[in-house]
Amino acid sequence: MVVIRKKGITMRCTPASAIRRVVLLRTLGLVLTVCVLHVAPDASADGIAALYPGDVGIENHPDVIFVEKFEEATLTELFNRWTDILNGSVMSFSSDVPAGSSGRHSLNIPWAGGGVNDGGHLYKRLSPGVDDRLYVRYYIKYPASGRYHHTGIWVGGYNPPLSWPNPQAGVKPVGHDRFSAAAEQNNVTYRLDHYDYWMDMRVSRDGRYWGNFLLDDPAVQAKAGQWTCVEHMVRLNNPISASNGEHAIWLDGVKVSHLGHGFPNGRWSGGIFTQDPSGSPFEGFRWRSDSSLNLNWIWLQNYSPDDPPGFKQDMKFDHVVVAKSYIGCLPSGSPDTAPPAAPTGLIVK
Repeated sequence: MVVIRKKGITMRCTPASAIRRVVLLRTLGLVLTVCVLHVAPDASADGIAALYPGDVGIENHPDVIFVEKFEEATLTELFNRWTDILNGSVMSFSSDVPAGSSGRHSLNIPWAGGGVNDGGHLYKRLSPGVDDRLYVRYYIKYPASGRYHHTGIWVGGYNPPLSWPNPQAGVKPVGHDRFSAAAEQNNVTYRLDHYDYWMDMRVSRDGRYWGNFLLDDPAVQAKAGQWTCVEHMVRLNNPISASNGEHAIWLDGVKVSHLGHGFPNGRWSGGIFTQDPSGSPFEGFRWRSDSSLNLNWIWLQNYSPDDPPGFKQDMKFDHVVVAKSYIGCLPSGSPDTAPPAAPTGLIVK
């Protein structure tokens, strides 16, 4: 707040953090204070994306950390924005984009069975890391056929931070080293589910620590052959001794799962937690035991090694947004061609 006193008159301009400039004019012996406000738009209950039709200008929102719309002129330019690329030579731009998109391209990651091509990935190290919560929203188009194994965009942390993915499949994190969270559809469950690694995860029936499934609902599906808006949120445990971390998933803007300390109820069977009101409360996530471990990477991938020789298929991605608050899906209707201007106003006293 800026307070100006002149001839017994007190004038205030608020909020101080939004004041771009204060102009003092002398008029009839009085001080006229003009506050020009420049305020970033607030995200509504519909999320940040509701403020930016077609995601045009969404990278300018203060909560947004990273945006990828796959509108680069070349794949080389695209790859330069990511930290690690696997099998980039098979990737291509596609003209198939989601409804409401302002762009012309999506990313196509194909695969071929029999070990010819298992897919590929884009990995992004986030620096600085995030110590509270992180939202990742993306569009994905699952094909109508194929045995895709790991898909979507995973999020997590390494300590120390790494410039490449190191998932250590089947191995339980210690607590100070790593964690990961995914919202994916795969050929193990044939439904969209969590696939999470953390220090208190449950062991699978084969004695290995594969990612835990935490929804186990056959009704939750990403429709094959259609663009699906997937968003998930990870909230870190604070303090590091607590199990108050969370993981939530939205599918086409509808929250389909949210787990944290004491919710929801369900039942464990090996590494699978089936949500059930008649079960026991979920114990929560202790994602980390060391404050140096935070949210510091995202991993876009199509890993599909299980199809027979001669099989070919592809998977498409678009409109990736990483932010510190809820993002939401692309608004329906035609997008604007220019980003919305930040609101301005005048307060005259």
